[in-house]
Amino acid sequence: MTYLEKIDNRIFERIVNVACYQTTNTSGRLSVYKELVALASVSRQWHALVQPHMQSVLILEYQTVPANSSQKPKSPKSKRRAVWKSPSIPRNEAALAKEHAWNTNVGLLQILGKQTPISRMRLQCFDSIPDFSQFVSAMDAAGLARCSLDSVTTIEIMDQLDLAVAIKASSVTENGTVSKRHVDASRVAAAYLSQHLPNVQQITSLSWNISLQSQQLVTHLAQLYFQQLHVLTVPLAMPADAQFKVASNLTKLYVDANVLQQLGNNVISAQQLQVLKLHNVDAFFSWEAFASNTNSNIRNELDFSNLTALSIKFSNDNVVTTTDFYSSLGGSKYNVRVSMGRDRRRLLFPRLQTLNVCKLPYTYTDAWRMFVDSPLKRLAVAGPYAHVRYIEPRLLRNLDVLDVHTVGADKHSGRFTSFIKSLLDEESPVKSAWLRHAELFPLSVSRQVKWQHLTELCISAYMPTLAVLSLASQLPSLLRLTVQRIAHDTCEEELDQPFIDGVNWETFVSVPNQPSSLSIRELQLHMGGEGSVPRIPTLQAICYILLCIPSAQLLAIKQMYWKYACKFIKHCSNVHPHLSNVKLIRHVFMATKSPSVFLE
Repeated sequence: MTYLEKIDNRIFERIVNVACYQTTNTSGRLSVYKELVALASVSRQWHALVQPHMQSVLILEYQTVPANSSQKPKSPKSKRRAVWKSPSIPRNEAALAKEHAWNTNVGLLQILGKQTPISRMRLQCFDSIPDFSQFVSAMDAAGLARCSLDSVTTIEIMDQLDLAVAIKASSVTENGTVSKRHVDASRVAAAYLSQHLPNVQQITSLSWNISLQSQQLVTHLAQLYFQQLHVLTVPLAMPADAQFKVASNLTKLYVDANVLQQLGNNVISAQQLQVLKLHNVDAFFSWEAFASNTNSNIRNELDFSNLTALSIKFSNDNVVTTTDFYSSLGGSKYNVRVSMGRDRRRLLFPRLQTLNVCKLPYTYTDAWRMFVDSPLKRLAVAGPYAHVRYIEPRLLRNLDVLDVHTVGADKHSGRFTSFIKSLLDEESPVKSAWLRHAELFPLSVSRQVKWQHLTELCISAYMPTLAVLSLASQLPSLLRLTVQRIAHDTCEEELDQPFIDGVNWETFVSVPNQPSSLSIRELQLHMGGEGSVPRIPTLQAICYILLCIPSAQLLAIKQMYWKYACKFIKHCSNVHPHLSNVKLIRHVFMATKSPSVFLE
């Protein structure tokens, strides 16, 4: 029995899954995909494990190849002479001359057979802007038409080009649109794909920033498959002559609001949608593209009856004046309460659990009322304070996760702390919260905090040490506390070696009368001002918080305070035994992402 045969099959499977995942499931180049053949040739067992991965995806890649790669030179010597003696191409440019071609793994798939159905087609380009003028002839020459692709249900677009490069492409006109020749070529390519892939239900992209050329192809594909699509999560470039029929099967849609407005009225069934992400939304946004339930007797209602996640990201509304906005509604700001969007229908979200709203325009004074009756579990709000201040407190009554991120001028900073106080005073079952504010205004808290079930809290705002401890003392279930900004003035005394050598650590900070929390297990204190100079008041704040929270078992702090905190713990463990239970790490090793990442 060989060494390979002695290894457990589960270990083999894990090795193969790791080796194949990036190539077949994410962004592997076609050249890397072909290297899986070597992996499959290790043994029969490895071949059986690798083959399903290789057969799961059809790859169509637009490649950059050397200009003379199609003509094999007689010898390296003759090749060098041809380059050096060229009268029309300089030496350095001849070496860099390239041409482009479409390539595919269809040949390998035909060799592998039909043991595993092909479920995905991935169209990708990495080094050059795709040109679809030769797409059909290249695919026919590769034998794609002879391959059975009825099992393909997903089209993925992988475009890793620099957008600045893509915009400067020869196929892009001076006004930033794609040339007519390329639009026509992408239309032909889309028709070819729809002919050979009749059962596509999903069109997705691994990156939102795909080139204008790929956007044209995707738009034509979306138009051809629109009625049968379940998932559409790619940026579209709306052609002037596009006509979309009603999409009654869409369950997941990511779309630019400007493109959505051009689709027409009542072309997307609101009843079927489960996930909806709108971006680049302006203050004049309308929900008219969404169709109500045709069986409903109530025509003035738009019911998103199965929608569970909604993300709306507005563009900057600075160019929209208040007068223009309210004039478009036929009223003034004194007699119009504005909900989100200009649709006159009543919007219903009976199953909505995740809501993410970014840069809500200040002109929407009644935007949150439509969500009051929704069973929200996760809420993320971001934007200037003046835009989010109208948030309805009743939205907190069922929440598990809350993320509030405000920015604005200093004149609103005092209002922000009052706003946060009002949220903390609302009774809520929220378990994870992230409170962020960009301005240097001290955030204080009241003595009436009612978030009794909170287990994780991250504060990214200027907050005095005593305020942190006061808040912690009112959260009996808190397990993890992250404070990212307790910044002291840069003119305060710096830590230096003479100070460290002479300090009495046992009297370095005062001993608290009673602990502030007996529940917190993890502390992340990303404290300290700009720069990398450690300062005495900040170190004292870290040490004092540590004494006030004897239940802490893990402390993450900035690198520049790490060795000083170690000295404090070492010298004071005899007097304060709980310090010996604290594991000290640098904060870069701990997760600090917002709880709203589930919306991204």
